[in-house]
Amino acid sequence: MTRSRGLVVMGSTGSIGTQTLDVVRAQREQYHVVGLTARSNVDAILQQTLEFKPAFVVLADEAARERLAAQLRDQHIATRLLGPDELPATMRTSVYDLCVVATAGTEHLQLVLDTLRNGSPIAIASKEVIIALGDLLVPFREQLYPIDSELSAVWQCLKGEDPEAVERVILTASGGPFRQLPAEDLVHVRAKDALMHPSWTMGPKVTVDSATLFNKSLELAEAHILFGFSWDIIDAVQHPQSIIHAMIEFRDGTTRAVLYRPDMRAAIAYALSYPERLVFAQAQRLRPELLQGLEFEPIDPKFVAYAIGRQAGHRSPRAMLGVLGADDVAVEQFLDERGSFVDIAAVLGHVLEHVGDEPLDTTVQSRIDAIEAGRCCAEKWYEARSGRIA
Repeated sequence: MTRSRGLVVMGSTGSIGTQTLDVVRAQREQYHVVGLTARSNVDAILQQTLEFKPAFVVLADEAARERLAAQLRDQHIATRLLGPDELPATMRTSVYDLCVVATAGTEHLQLVLDTLRNGSPIAIASKEVIIALGDLLVPFREQLYPIDSELSAVWQCLKGEDPEAVERVILTASGGPFRQLPAEDLVHVRAKDALMHPSWTMGPKVTVDSATLFNKSLELAEAHILFGFSWDIIDAVQHPQSIIHAMIEFRDGTTRAVLYRPDMRAAIAYALSYPERLVFAQAQRLRPELLQGLEFEPIDPKFVAYAIGRQAGHRSPRAMLGVLGADDVAVEQFLDERGSFVDIAAVLGHVLEHVGDEPLDTTVQSRIDAIEAGRCCAEKWYEARSGRIA
């Protein structure tokens, strides 16, 4: 009988984290939860703790941690409750098979790098972590299991293949909620409109990035980092049905593609069970009749944020991190209704003009600083615009 695999799920209350636990729930005999981490969602992580009985739980917010501690005591739950400062040492001493990184942001960059250096594999969904660490991840590519649907599809397409035989890598984008909206109407888009994605259910930040297609430029960067592909052979197309997630063209003229219904749990299940393919009965099967009328289109030029992100990636890692930080600010402003949808591309373009291309050193701090420089430049752009309006 196959031994149960122990998992640490970082960001367990977010979209990817909860879907990861869906997979665990469906295959109880295959997995057990060693640790869970979250920022402040007490109710969600309490329910997860009661259900999966992890050895430890980490809550970053101190007030939330105190609330959770009281509830765990009341219910006589023996799970160790930790603060974020205790997580690195706990990861070093805990026994687990796979760490799932489903967190947003860059707060765990050093922990991810240390975990890889300790020999542990990581199933990773965080674009920020992959792009921020960049070339530092090259020695650990075999330990990185991408969860993002498009990157998982590339990973699966490459299995058993010589990467040198790859001629072109094609990622797909649904086109988001504004695929058919005229470019001139984007100025009227509100946050509630951008959050209505036609294919995927995701967190608000990723959903807005999907609406601008900036996320697709980040995925191109991820393909470059995770698989070593030259930027010149990585491309993207709009595919509104979200059935084909990536295609790889080989030098002999053949193309390999990975197809499944838009369900992140399919990519998660593959990463959790790798190198095997375990049965995941909850995933809807793809019937041949659903393949009729599949559409593919070039990326629409109205998605300026995609073009800016791609240009940044071509330029340098520092430029890519600058626009990554700027996008954080721009999406925050848009969701808070302090900035417009078209402002996102405008501020990304402004930041790209002002960041340099100097090489990054090999420290994690240098990557954090490059992202922060982009954030600061974007914040100044919004401050200056606000001043002009006043």
